Amino acid sequence: MTGPRGFRTPLVEGVLPVVLLVLGTLTLATAWQGVLAFTLLALAAVLPYALLRAVVGVGVSRWAAATVLVLLMLLAAYVLTAGADLSFREMLRDLVPRLLTSPRPYALRGDLLVGPMLLTGLVSLLVGLRARSRLRVEPLVGAAVLYLAGLLLTGGTADRWGLVAAALLVTAVLGWTVVDDQGEPVRPRVRVGAPLAALGVVALAASALVAVDDPFEPRDLVAPPIVEVAASNPLTQLGAWAAHPDESLLQVRGDRVPLRLVVLDDYDGTQWTAATRYQPFDTGGTTPLPRGRVERSASQQVRITGLRGPWLPTPGQPSTVSDPAILVDVPTGTLARPEGHDAKEYAVTGSIDAPDEAVLVAAAVPQDAAALRYTRLPPLPAGIRQYCSQIAGTASTPYQLALTIEDTIRTGSRLSYDAISGSALWRLDAFLVGREGRSGAREGTSEQFASAFAVVARCLGLPSRVVVGFRPGTDQPDGSRLVTGKDAFAWPEVYFEGHGWLPFSPLPDDDTFSHDPPPQPVETKERRPEDDPTPPADAPKGPKDAAPNPDHTDPAVSAGSPWLLGTLGGVVLAVPLLLLVARRVRSARHRRRGAIGAWTEVTDALRLSGIRPPAGQPASEIAHDVDTRLGTTTTRVVARAAERAAYAPVPAGDARKEVPAEVPAAVREVRRAVRRVRPRWRRWWWHLDPRVWRR
Repeated sequence: MTGPRGFRTPLVEGVLPVVLLVLGTLTLATAWQGVLAFTLLALAAVLPYALLRAVVGVGVSRWAAATVLVLLMLLAAYVLTAGADLSFREMLRDLVPRLLTSPRPYALRGDLLVGPMLLTGLVSLLVGLRARSRLRVEPLVGAAVLYLAGLLLTGGTADRWGLVAAALLVTAVLGWTVVDDQGEPVRPRVRVGAPLAALGVVALAASALVAVDDPFEPRDLVAPPIVEVAASNPLTQLGAWAAHPDESLLQVRGDRVPLRLVVLDDYDGTQWTAATRYQPFDTGGTTPLPRGRVERSASQQVRITGLRGPWLPTPGQPSTVSDPAILVDVPTGTLARPEGHDAKEYAVTGSIDAPDEAVLVAAAVPQDAAALRYTRLPPLPAGIRQYCSQIAGTASTPYQLALTIEDTIRTGSRLSYDAISGSALWRLDAFLVGREGRSGAREGTSEQFASAFAVVARCLGLPSRVVVGFRPGTDQPDGSRLVTGKDAFAWPEVYFEGHGWLPFSPLPDDDTFSHDPPPQPVETKERRPEDDPTPPADAPKGPKDAAPNPDHTDPAVSAGSPWLLGTLGGVVLAVPLLLLVARRVRSARHRRRGAIGAWTEVTDALRLSGIRPPAGQPASEIAHDVDTRLGTTTTRVVARAAERAAYAPVPAGDARKEVPAEVPAAVREVRRAVRRVRPRWRRWWWHLDPRVWRR
């Protein structure tokens, strides 16, 4: 069978590299939203290759044509970035840092598109220059370069399930076996290429199942641009919002969960302070303390109606934000828009630590340097120290201790919006241990309740912080919720090892963050891997109506993936190893058969090269044809020795002694001559090719 030669037209062969390059740009294009970015990148992959081949086809030097096309690409890049207020030198110098410090998904701007488009165009040009190469691997290599560039730009999320990689592999194998014209029949190529493609797809699918705990993120290598955001303490706003309880602040659609406005994690004895250094969203960075193993995600559409200041509400640690102008303080998850946000609307998705209450009973709190920041306090007044000492011996686990603090502060205290504001130590001392009748004693706003809880928790060794935010709001007829001044409040949070930040409600008659009654005391013990609780299938109590976080990976599930990958990898490696061993055994058997075995080695080499002599043709005639075709004389040497051994056999066991000395060298020479006429990409498969067993 000679195969459908109709497939192997110059036009089809020219289309294959373009298809591979366009597939390679798919991962790059996922860094932007919409199809326009993909269209531009696809054009950058097609045009340089097509123009170069067209110009070379009319007799122009390919290097001269390539030089002109490079200059045209640079000119196009200059025009594309003309509105970005960058010099040409700055544009070229900052191509990569600009991409690695810009929010994802990228805005459709010329200064962000120019880098990937230049890369795609240059790769396309290089593939066009090597279009007549004997290796025929340049298109696949070029597509792989674009594919990897896309993975780096997107932090590995562009092809989460390996579909684009599988499409590249299958297209490349299909092209080499069916389209690429090597003067060979198609069917043998398919028999070799199809198993290779299947094994490759299986390997890609297996690798996609492997959970990577700490994937490489090139953005970590580049410091993101930092924007200083200065604003008044949000705790002072609580009094103003309480004075205008019906003032509309937000209109919210989505999951019904409390909204965080600002996280305050530093306390100096006078006030709680928020972060002032913000960076573009999704430009790297990590939280000081690990996030909890069980998380819930919540998505909301927020429209600002009356809220002032730079901060923007979020349902939790934000993972996606629709507005690229929004900045984030990664350690706390606080969002900010320095230029203000009057009448702005945005969509945000956040993750909330939501462990099961039952497993928190035995939870510990971290004691490392990162956690010490959240237990740091200035010298405390004697009254607060005594207050802490009275609580210290009432609980046996950190979680029970936090519940005891919550209950102790709540009991006998009164929420008063007219109380003295402030969270300085003197104010908290008056709030906690002030004499009856003293101004501010046992009464305060949510600022005093949350601050007192956090200070007492830190005093007792619990990492804590204060959050200012809003309750979910009041339901409206149109399905949205209206958040007004009466919904604003502050609450404390405590960090538990492996479970993240858990909110508490020390306010009287407040069930925003409801907890079960204190469970029975249990003995605190050292954490072991087998003690880690498995998240239950049903939702743990916490923010209501929140959906499970699809990005969270259960460690129990991911633990088996390396074994699966190892097994599949072992199978993939075992196949070529078995083929190699089988070929060695076959050659050894041929050597024991003397000259006849040497001729079998020659026929094996001819079979691997695609030369199939007619059945029944004498060895001498086959050797004559092969020597004529390859320009050698050694095939005849092997054929004469084989025929002599066949027609005048020697006694068994003496066959090797009768092999003329020049025959082994002749066999090697024939094998080398046959391999030289084959494409390079097929020579590596020579020692593994199973076609020698085919009859």
